[in-house]
Amino acid sequence: MNLPAGWDATLNPAAVRHDFGAAAAAEVRAYLGAQRVFSQFKAVQQLEQIGLDRASLPAFLGDVQAMEREARHGARFVVAGPVPGLTMEEQMAAPWLICQALGRPLAQNEAGHRFYIIADRGGKMERGARYSQTNQGGSFHTDGVNVKEGYEFFLLSCVAPAAMGGESILIDGHTVYRHLCEHASWALPALQRERVWEYKGVRPGEYYREPILKLAQGLPLWRYLRDYIEQAARQTNEPVDSASQEAMDCLDAALGHRAHQFRYALRAGETAIVNDRSIFHGRTPFEDAPLAVSIERRLAEGDAAGPLGRTYSRFWVGS
Repeated sequence: MNLPAGWDATLNPAAVRHDFGAAAAAEVRAYLGAQRVFSQFKAVQQLEQIGLDRASLPAFLGDVQAMEREARHGARFVVAGPVPGLTMEEQMAAPWLICQALGRPLAQNEAGHRFYIIADRGGKMERGARYSQTNQGGSFHTDGVNVKEGYEFFLLSCVAPAAMGGESILIDGHTVYRHLCEHASWALPALQRERVWEYKGVRPGEYYREPILKLAQGLPLWRYLRDYIEQAARQTNEPVDSASQEAMDCLDAALGHRAHQFRYALRAGETAIVNDRSIFHGRTPFEDAPLAVSIERRLAEGDAAGPLGRTYSRFWVGS
């Protein structure tokens, strides 16, 4: 494993990249080349039809196991390189195979989609849109806030980068916890109090309670997206108390500290495997090319439709 190209090693010397070996890449090319779904491929959800035959992909599974160990016990964040020799559509299926090798793909919206597209759909969080459907930046968070059960890993895979911006920002939750212990220990009790969350986008209008911070054997486990906390508080008429507001201000300040951040712009075909309870993430704002099209239009009309806007696929991995 090596540092990803363009990674700022001074900010996170433990971050790693994993490129699939020749045997694993050959297995994936052969496996996806035999999938009938690509003969009439018009919608990304069709990729959910592709199962994982472990007997056909032993070298691939070995590589995924190495990445899993790193994401669980090492840097807690891994960039998997693209599989060479795949079409764009086949490359989109590669992280779906990784997801299944890691665990059970979870539904991410009311429609039950497990293969979820992140793109600018013109919405804004302040008007109720999910962060993943805007071009907004900031809002450092963990992903496991939409469901009470949470999950260990989530994957982000780049189908097409933005024309401008959209750089991923990742922050080690252990570093943030140590910073708060040293500089704002008074904020920790408020962060450990239960608060209300919405099953936003999954079961809208339904709520659950969990704290922002839990400790397991002395290690921090995080659940955070401040915009969602404040929206749920308004929806349930349960205002966030001043102590919690001040504690979240401290947490935001720690997350916004440049020395705590490591940044990387995923390239087409690259997939980030993130330990969701240990790593905060966000992004810089982005802009697509003026004539950029959605992945849906691109699949329907082909390359002639125009350049593809910033398009990521996301996967939540349950045990």
